[in-house]
Amino acid sequence: MIEYFVKKSYEDNKIIRIVYDNKGTITERDIRVLNIKDNRISAYCYLRNSKRTFLMENILAAEFTKIEDLI
Repeated sequence: MIEYFVKKSYEDNKIIRIVYDNKGTITERDIRVLNIKDNRISAYCYLRNSKRTFLMENILAAEFTKIEDLI
């Protein structure tokens, strides 16, 4: 199911909210997927306000978000 949200974000240029596990540190992030290659996701991260790379297997959950949530 997570792959669906990631691919749809990329195809439709939509923002998704993910729960991400980076070596035991869990964060919730709003991202816009820019590219997908194998299990690596290049995305703009609104938490860090910069482009980041995420590993698909480290995404614990994903859902669509509304742009209003970011304002």
